[in-house]
Amino acid sequence: MIAPAWRPALEAAARAPLTLVIGPVEAGKTTLVAALANALHAAGLTVALVDADLGQSEIGPPTTVGLGRVTRPLARPAEAELVAMHFVGVTSPAANLAGTLVGVRRMVDRARALGAARVVVDTSGLVAGELGRTLKQAKIELLDPDLVIALQRGRECEHILGAYAHAARPAVLRLPALAAPRTRSAEDRRRRREERLRAYFAGARRATLDLRRVALRAPPLFTGAPLGGEELAAVEEATGRRLLWGERRDGDVTLLAADALADVDLRTAGQVLGARVVSGWARGDLEGVLAGLEGCDRATVGLAVVRSFDLGARAVVVDTPVAVEAVAALTLSRERYPG
Repeated sequence: MIAPAWRPALEAAARAPLTLVIGPVEAGKTTLVAALANALHAAGLTVALVDADLGQSEIGPPTTVGLGRVTRPLARPAEAELVAMHFVGVTSPAANLAGTLVGVRRMVDRARALGAARVVVDTSGLVAGELGRTLKQAKIELLDPDLVIALQRGRECEHILGAYAHAARPAVLRLPALAAPRTRSAEDRRRRREERLRAYFAGARRATLDLRRVALRAPPLFTGAPLGGEELAAVEEATGRRLLWGERRDGDVTLLAADALADVDLRTAGQVLGARVVSGWARGDLEGVLAGLEGCDRATVGLAVVRSFDLGARAVVVDTPVAVEAVAALTLSRERYPG
């Protein structure tokens, strides 16, 4: 069943190969997306759903943009068949706008390549202010959807939609948001996010990735010339910090320390080493964090929790449900695994 006020969305989405759904938090976007998926599937169309709500994802684990295929009636988008995911590494698009946009575009492209006749994109509730406008308009410009459905309680999306008032596309359909939304606190949302992550890693196994065979995309370690012992010792003496690793790329230096390096430490290191830019990482930044695993085609094959780094052996120990043989690259995030 679909709310009577939302019924115009069914006919509009049936005509639109690509539909983008936007609206504030708890407006009913996920409920509407499930209703659209069911109606389109019942009409005999091949339907794909792209879940771009990084923190409260239904399709794929949090920190990813997920792609699901509709093969049966859904109670929720989470029941779609997971086809692919793209690791963004954050739970809010505000923390990685570029990564979010790349992920959504890749999943839409993948859906089309798989032959989906109708693609529906669910989005996060970030619509307020300049950041919300920038993100949602960037998605519209990048995806060029046939239809944008905006759920609103008032005029929350008008600063986004106004730019398309006289444009030939996309078609814009304004619908009322859920009248009585179920309010979830930040704690509720955090708890749900942690439950989803734990469920994903329930079958994980301990594995070692050889960084001489697996590329470390981020952070940018092991891509420059290692600093010598005397250079590291000079920086340690000047800053009072214990360094574990350092490398130089042209005029830039990256340092890995036992503990966090303050801005003054980085400036001091730059003066000692004669470096234009010094970036610093702490060992704690690299352990206990979520990482995205990619195959040789640069597509995300799954997630991992980084447990430890062996700098001497150029290896990283992870927990992951993914077979090590499938991994060609590793991207660390700053999101920590719960617990």
